[in-house]
Amino acid sequence: MELTEFIAKYGERGYLVLRAIIEEADSNWGGPGLGDFSYKGIRNRLRSYGVEYNPAPLLSKLEKEYGVIETTYHSTSQHWWKILDREAIIGALRRHEGLPPAEEGDDTRARLLRIQFYSLEPDRMLETLKRLARGRRMSDADRRRLRRIVFEDLPLLVKFLEEAEGEYEDLLSREIALAHAILEAAERLVAPAGGRGAPRLRGVGEPLEYRGEAGLKDL
Repeated sequence: MELTEFIAKYGERGYLVLRAIIEEADSNWGGPGLGDFSYKGIRNRLRSYGVEYNPAPLLSKLEKEYGVIETTYHSTSQHWWKILDREAIIGALRRHEGLPPAEEGDDTRARLLRIQFYSLEPDRMLETLKRLARGRRMSDADRRRLRRIVFEDLPLLVKFLEEAEGEYEDLLSREIALAHAILEAAERLVAPAGGRGAPRLRGVGEPLEYRGEAGLKDL
């Protein structure tokens, strides 16, 4: 059966489950090795879209009726699957979004960009910036941690955005949005208010400057 029929039959829920499968599988690179994605991961990713429903019935249909996924591990507390036909899922998503079929190599390059992006631990980076912003005063260790993010991680993040935006925006929309959230959090933390004056670093008198590895010791 064609996955376009699956989306036609189950509507937005069907589309979001397929999208969640691809995004969850790509973000699980280097994970526990039980499969490409789990029930818990799909449920959490649907919540990140602002959707709250049980995906189990649709996952079951995708496995038993459409044959695009297959159970790799099932216990009382976990259920994992692997993707059997990634190309069919990507094709159905692009057709639903009104996009032309992906050219050969596009999906592979987008997957590499996604792997590189998640190797930066973006969720952890964003949480660190938010934690620093909540604090009343920065310690020396906090300042060193911030320097590492600003001078080492953010340039790689910008490099990701430069290639992902425009070329792969439809395949990497969640990652692009998260990258911009990280940049905005960092900018709010260190940029001068209104673009002028001293940096907004609580408890800091001198400007934020990079002193190489010597300035990053004891992290």
